[in-house]
Amino acid sequence: LCSGSAALSPRSGSSITEGIGQGRVTANLRPDIDLLDGYLHIPDEHSIEMVYRCLDKEGLYLGTSSALNVVAARDVTRKLGRGHMVVTILCDGTYRYADRLFSRQWFESKMLLGAVPKHLEKYIVLH
Repeated sequence: LCSGSAALSPRSGSSITEGIGQGRVTANLRPDIDLLDGYLHIPDEHSIEMVYRCLDKEGLYLGTSSALNVVAARDVTRKLGRGHMVVTILCDGTYRYADRLFSRQWFESKMLLGAVPKHLEKYIVLH
């Protein structure tokens, strides 16, 4: 990664993506924390938008963790510029979260309906 500092600072807040935004460094990461170049903060709205964009444009049925990784890879690629290779992992699928990610009621309860581009709201099929 190319922004932030390897000395991760605690942050408050939460995320719809499980395990993200908890404001802590887990025991399995702690021994290798100095190997990090930095970190990125990816807002939930950007992850949601990418879930729907990948579904519509690429036919990829990604979960929010994978979508978050795609957003981060895109942002890092833009910062690094041409001539660099950025790799990410698509680690989950929407099938695990379909009851949420395709539910108008859920989006409204989280005040995230606006994160779904208007032309992609056609995929919100649950009420």
